[in-house]
Formats: sequence, structure tokens, C-alpha cells
Amino acid sequence: MSVDAVAQTGELVVGASLAIRQLKARLPAVARAQRTTLISGPTGAGKDVVARSLHAQSPRRERPFVTVHCAALPDTLVEAEMFGHARGAFTGATQSRAGLIRSAAGGTIFLDEIDSLPGGAQAKLLRFLETGEYRAVGSDRVEHSDAWVIAATNQNLVERVERGLFRPDLMYRLAVVNLPVPPLAERTDDILALAEHFLAQATAGAKRLADDARAAMLAYTWPGNVRELKHRVETAALFDDAGVIGREALGFAGPPVAVAPPSAAPPPPTTSLEADLWSLIADHGLTLAQAMGHVESLMIRAALRAESDNRTRAASRLGIHVRTIFKKLP
Repeated sequence: MSVDAVAQTGELVVGASLAIRQLKARLPAVARAQRTTLISGPTGAGKDVVARSLHAQSPRRERPFVTVHCAALPDTLVEAEMFGHARGAFTGATQSRAGLIRSAAGGTIFLDEIDSLPGGAQAKLLRFLETGEYRAVGSDRVEHSDAWVIAATNQNLVERVERGLFRPDLMYRLAVVNLPVPPLAERTDDILALAEHFLAQATAGAKRLADDARAAMLAYTWPGNVRELKHRVETAALFDDAGVIGREALGFAGPPVAVAPPSAAPPPPTTSLEADLWSLIADHGLTLAQAMGHVESLMIRAALRAESDNRTRAASRLGIHVRTIFKKLP
């Protein structure tokens, strides 16, 4: 978690694709209204940037912007971190401590990965959203805060409600305003603009991207979304001494990939696996995000079976943190 002031009102959300233009067009009205807002989208798509842009465009821009990474907090400490605690409220609480809700008073609190909140914290957050009131852990004193709550999730909250993992009343209360952020693969018009933006930030305009680097970036699917793009560009800028950054510096090994021209219809599936995956969309009506979530769950369950339900080993096989398995599966 962090507390900082976001005073700049300049452009924070970079891109000119239709989806991003539509998103940016909504931000000023949302920032003026300061209603509870839910930002949804895949990991690394830039949900935090949207939240900061909202704060920067709002009347609260000179006040604190407080970020809470919900998934990183132990379940036993979430309520104490968010709402504070009284002295002696639990083992180790040797003195009272104000929570992040109070720190964000007059400003904005950004609850990232809101889907990770345990049930008790969900109930307290719902009460706060409805009344502006809360109690520190171990205290009977009612406190107030006018913090603007912006939440973000990379999960389908409707599905989590159906599985009993998220309160339906909290879901509806959070989504007074819903701002979806599409994955980078669905906004390819923004790839080069973002890359240029990150490169200029890293090198003050002293380096540029080679043509083969641009082609490789446009041909890549960016599973890590904007975050992956940012990291690749920053790493290349740091370690490559040339004034022109090529595809190898960005981590694209092997021969250059030609960018196929757009066609009227996608090519037919070439493998049985591809056909099975495409059927999730073509036959079952899933969106890309829903299909990816379904496949992700299948792979996690397969890894658990292969490792005799040992979640630590399964996470290692998949190259993910073990907390991700606990979050994805009940």
C-alpha cells in the first residue's frame, strides 16, 4: 500500500484506439461526480493508471491518493490496515493506528484487486460505502471519512458472487460507475504510441525504436498487457547502448516476424486445440476474457492433479505465485 499526492492534471492514459478514446471521454464526468467506481480488466492493462487519471482530473487532485493492494495483505490484517486498529486489538497491536481509509480522507483510496478482500472486510467496506462510517478494529468509536473509493478487479465479479466468494450487495455498490479497460491485444493501435511514450520517459527522447522492433511489437500478443510492454521497453533502454533499439533488445528472439495484412475473415483453425479453444467463443458465446479465464482454471486444475494437489509445486510448474492459485480456485 502507498500514500502519495497526484497533483498533475496532464495526460495519464496513453492511446488513440477507439476503446481508449471512449474510455478517456468518460473520465472527466466521472472525476467531477466522484462516485464509487469499479475499473475492470486483465492484469497489467493499466487499471491503476485509469484510477490515477480520475484522481488527477478531480477536485481532489491536491489531496492524497492512497493505493491498497488487497491481494498482498494477509487476510488477518486487511481490516486493520484499511480501517485502523485500537491498542490491544490483537497480538502485536501495542498502540493504536489510523487506517488507510482515514489517510485518504479528502482524497482518493484505490482498492486494487478488490476481489481478494475476505468476507469480514467486504462487510465493513459495504457499510463505509453506504454511510461513510467505519470502526477501527477493537474500537467502539464510530469514525467518518469522505474518501472517494475507486476499486479495480481482474476477475469476473458476477462469477465470484455465484461461487459465494464475493458479496452481491458490495458488487452492486462498487459498480456505481463501471469502467472496463480492454487488454492490449484488443487495442493494437495503441502499442507503438505506448512504446514511444515509455521510451521517451526512460531516455528523455535520446533513443528510438527500429523498424524491426516496431514490427515485432505489432505481431506479438502481449499476454502481460501494458505492464509487459513497459517493462520490455524500460529494460531495453537501460541495457542497450545503441541509439536505435532493435527487436533483440526488446526480448524478441529468432527471425523477424512479418506482420500479416488485415483480412476480411480470420483463417480457419489449424489444430484441434485451436478449434477447441475457438469453440468457446464461436459455439459457447464467451468473450475473450471469459475464455482465457476458463482455460486458466483448467490449466491450474491440471497442474494440481499433476502435483497431487500440492499448490506450491503446482504454482512453481505454472510459473505463478501460490497466492494466485488460492485466489483463482475456491
